[in-house]
Amino acid sequence: MIPYTNNKENVTNPIVLLNTVGQEVYELATSKGYSDVEATLGIQNLCELEKLNNKQLSIIEAALGSDDQLRQYLVAFQENYLREKAKSQEAYKQSKKNFTKLKVVLPLLRNEFTAGLDRLDDILDFFNVDSEADVFNEAEQVAVLFRQQNDVDVDPINLKAWLRRGELDFERMNLPQYNGEQLKAWIDEGQWKSNIENVDYFKSLPNILQSYGVALVLVPFLPKTVYGAVRWIDGHPLIQISDRNHDLATCWFTLFHEFGHVILHKNKESFDGVIEISKTAQRKIETEANQFASKYLFKGDDLRKDIFDRVRKGEYIQPSELVKQYKVPMLFVAYWLIKAQYQPNFQKRVHIDFASMYQ
Repeated sequence: MIPYTNNKENVTNPIVLLNTVGQEVYELATSKGYSDVEATLGIQNLCELEKLNNKQLSIIEAALGSDDQLRQYLVAFQENYLREKAKSQEAYKQSKKNFTKLKVVLPLLRNEFTAGLDRLDDILDFFNVDSEADVFNEAEQVAVLFRQQNDVDVDPINLKAWLRRGELDFERMNLPQYNGEQLKAWIDEGQWKSNIENVDYFKSLPNILQSYGVALVLVPFLPKTVYGAVRWIDGHPLIQISDRNHDLATCWFTLFHEFGHVILHKNKESFDGVIEISKTAQRKIETEANQFASKYLFKGDDLRKDIFDRVRKGEYIQPSELVKQYKVPMLFVAYWLIKAQYQPNFQKRVHIDFASMYQ
């Protein structure tokens, strides 16, 4: 799949879908067998006319019909057109404003939604709704659920789009029945540990986890959304991870945090906005997921505590000493050094970009 690159216009003015009264006359004349309609009627630029004067109406009557029904029809037609034109102009202005709010989601459409009249139509197809109002209403409902779990500001449209992309990727998967025991066994066996700094390995995890009935979807980050989420669909956990910060260590932590939710909190949905183990007011369910991640990635919470304690005391220690002491990969030592602003410029970071998977 490649990113959405359709060059059609952003928003189509709905007035172009309506016949002017001149276009209506042209089609009536053509249906009666006239080939050169403008020459026959002696009316130039016929199709552009939005209103006919009495002289033009008389000419058309003489050529196309002799009773009053045609004149009455055309007069009513043009009056209706002018009313609809005014409505269309207002709708067009509003749709352009709406497109400005929605266009951020275009990269997530890839090449799957290109059948719309314009880009805005493609966005509506992506969301599987009939109108922009439906998008905004559904997005706010998702945002309400997120705000119940987090104290972090969120963009409803971005969050809805990010989650929608995960749902679409899930729908393409042919997953076996979810097997939580096999997933836990794979986590415990730790084959992943030898690939901690391997970006390609991390990107291959969706294929590995499918065999356990787990849907892992990697979706590029959108501003004011989340690091990760867990939803349960048809008995399968859908784990969705973003490349927020483009930091591989953060992706690993987010993944294992979501594993914690899957293993410990079956059939409970979670949207994780901020991942900070030190946050004192976290709910019990988030604390448990954090502890799960810390157990597997950092061998517990001692590394984090040590680094934050040294920050408070103003003490310095070589990162390599922390690696030896806690037997944790340098990538994860760097994760906490940076989090604690102990050594904010520490360079042991590995860049990861999910967008490149779809180019």
